[in-house]
Amino acid sequence: LVPLLALDAGEQRVGVLLPPGRGGAIVNLALALAGRTAVNLNHTAGEAQVKRMCELAEVRTVISATPYLRRINVATPGRMALLDELLPKAGKLTLAMRSAGGLLLPTSWLARARADDTAAIVFSSGSTGDPKGVELTHRQILANLESIALGLELNADDVLLNPLPLFHSFGLVPGMWLGLVQGMASAAHPDPTDAKALGNLASEVRATFLISTPTFVRGYLRRVEPEQFKSLRFAVVGAERCPGDLKAAFKERFGADLLEGYGCTELAPVVAVNLPTVARDGMEEKRHRDGSVGRPLPGVQVITVDPETRAHLPTGSEGLLVVRSAARMRGYLNRPDLTDAAFIHGGYNTGDIGKVDGDGFVHITGRLARFAKIAGEMVPLDNIELALQALAGLDIEVAVAAVADPAKGERLIVLHHGWTGSAEDLLKAADELPALWRPKPRDVYAVEAIPKLGTGKRDLAGIKRLAAEKVAAPSAA
Repeated sequence: LVPLLALDAGEQRVGVLLPPGRGGAIVNLALALAGRTAVNLNHTAGEAQVKRMCELAEVRTVISATPYLRRINVATPGRMALLDELLPKAGKLTLAMRSAGGLLLPTSWLARARADDTAAIVFSSGSTGDPKGVELTHRQILANLESIALGLELNADDVLLNPLPLFHSFGLVPGMWLGLVQGMASAAHPDPTDAKALGNLASEVRATFLISTPTFVRGYLRRVEPEQFKSLRFAVVGAERCPGDLKAAFKERFGADLLEGYGCTELAPVVAVNLPTVARDGMEEKRHRDGSVGRPLPGVQVITVDPETRAHLPTGSEGLLVVRSAARMRGYLNRPDLTDAAFIHGGYNTGDIGKVDGDGFVHITGRLARFAKIAGEMVPLDNIELALQALAGLDIEVAVAAVADPAKGERLIVLHHGWTGSAEDLLKAADELPALWRPKPRDVYAVEAIPKLGTGKRDLAGIKRLAAEKVAAPSAA
């Protein structure tokens, strides 16, 4: 494939604009084996952000396919190489000869990549300012894949189902690379919101485990039939907090555990995961804990430090989470300043506040950036969201943001979609929370939709902007 692209010798980084599936996997694998760096572009961020990603990574060629480009309708800078035009030009004889060479020639003749070369650059969403390019080497990706395989105790009979995009680190590493490296069957679907098609695919391939996000799983509960997911042993969700009632509803409908995990793109990406209960020597071993994101994977260590002094904290103390792992990124592309700030105590500063309990389970309180400062106290927005969401139910979406307040520094704003009751009724869920954590009825707003990113995560910057707009609107005065 790579010779067909006619890349210049200095063209190290190549853009990829393809959905998860056969084409996306072949392109990423070909680039890796050829010693090039794949830059899977997030088209949902918009044309301006895609253009900026290409500029930052010095991408001159983007690989895509005509049907997919028509669907997403996003223009890219530089040269576009279309798979549906390239492959027919090669001819069957050329493809056969190159395939034979790959099978018969010594590996040393073929392998161009080295373990510490950058295999992939995964960009952040860039909600504020320039997107950050996370450089992941072959060694780092392989380290995380090994940890995942050991932690989940996967075997050759497992079949992975991945609906997450390749520009999402969860969709790229466990979603695509796990099956390729472990020799395990996997299937992908290009649209994580198409629950009906995903259910059909799960039934067809007899998927044994699914990776997704809580936001997408809500759709599966409504539109996937229990029979379609009957082969699932479990599903792992990440990227955002997973409410307990969502886990219970998934178990009741599909008979499989919905297990919450935790990770960061900068850690390639999986750090910890809850695991299914297993029987060993006639005794049940419970390997998940409600309210936690599970224990760290093999080869991964999570510690807590004081957010201000960076001093180590004892087990069970809440603080800033720092992760030590062989999968820690090389750094942020061309940003040594950000890289230096992210590396502390031989690990990665996650920016998350949480704790590790006495049994090793990791508990996340929230992002350091997701705390409001009200009357001098730190108030976790995620905890308020979870309380309100539990009362509202799975079919209602609730988001909490903080906006500036001249009297107390910040004030809490609640956005909801689908709630038909009064603001007072929704806020009853906050009655048991500390006084400063309780939003006021005047600060509750109905919205047409809760902003989301293409990865399935909530768009936190978009939520904050929408909250500020609601407060500033004349009707809110």
